[in-house]
Amino acid sequence: MEESLGNKDERLCGICTTNRSKYCCPRCEIFYCSLDCYKSEKHLDCSESFYRDCVNEELSSYHAGDEAKRKMIDILKKVQNKDVDEEESETEESIDSDDDIEIDLHERIKDLDLNNADALWNALTEDEKNEFEAVVRGDVGSVLPQWKPWWMYNKEAKLVEEVSSSEVDEHLKKCPCLKSVPKFNTLTNVKPSPAISFNITNVLASYAFIMRYFNGEIDTIEAVTHILDVCQNLSSNTNFDELDTAVESVTQKCLQSELIETDEVSLEVMKHDTFLILKGPSADNNAYYCKAALSHLIDIFNQAKSQLKTSTKENVSKSEGTFSKKFPENMDYLPKLDVNKVKRNIKKLEFYLSFIVSNDNC
Repeated sequence: MEESLGNKDERLCGICTTNRSKYCCPRCEIFYCSLDCYKSEKHLDCSESFYRDCVNEELSSYHAGDEAKRKMIDILKKVQNKDVDEEESETEESIDSDDDIEIDLHERIKDLDLNNADALWNALTEDEKNEFEAVVRGDVGSVLPQWKPWWMYNKEAKLVEEVSSSEVDEHLKKCPCLKSVPKFNTLTNVKPSPAISFNITNVLASYAFIMRYFNGEIDTIEAVTHILDVCQNLSSNTNFDELDTAVESVTQKCLQSELIETDEVSLEVMKHDTFLILKGPSADNNAYYCKAALSHLIDIFNQAKSQLKTSTKENVSKSEGTFSKKFPENMDYLPKLDVNKVKRNIKKLEFYLSFIVSNDNC
């Protein structure tokens, strides 16, 4: 392993042929030095397929219900009419023509199975396909609805409260369900280190970042892989003695990660999200968001564990249509997950949740 890393360090970037390579493309195996080179025209065919994978995965995850169809229609309309606002001087005839196109699009896809990406792709015109590909090469987030985290709500304390107020209770129904865990004193007789609260903060900050990074829609194995990539406490049992260093650790790991592309603004949002989770929905229930986040993480890790076990037994080949060939699914860029490490972290997360429940604070 050390020899292969040494050979990689000695290679020049295969794209700019100037700088020393730092990375290797998992698809075409070309060595490159930076994100700019990865996205350059010389590497365009390969890099584009990565973004197309994301869209393919998104399409394949939909269930063919009325709500899913409505969202897909909205997305395609936005793709089709993204320049309408810039053309305020359009004639009445052009506007009528656009209306006819929207109706035609709705009719073409209304009876399709949205689990079948190839059927949806074949229903589009050539112009619509070109527009769709242009969005994939650009900013997919501009046409997808923005996820709103459940931890954004907080009820400020007031001197006089209405007895009938149920605002907080209604919001808590939108949070992940709390897991039932053993009492803390049944798990250990040893007094926990003061570091446990800061270690939990490191986990919560990682969770907050990853949930926003995937816009609230996560694949469990992908989510666990990314969480372990940025959370030092779960990945390497690192202990923290301050809240600031626990959060800053996530910031630095995100910036250093080869799996994640982020910026300072997103990392500032992560810090604010962590603060909101620690603050909780109300002054008299400030630990609820911590418990909800850890409960969700336990579910995510449990699902990843089950998926890892299943994937080792099943290897089903699927026939590929036009869309599947054009935007092939590929998760090979992710490092392999160790199922035993996932199991150990499930136990750790349950330990942290039990600590919070027993102490009723973060």
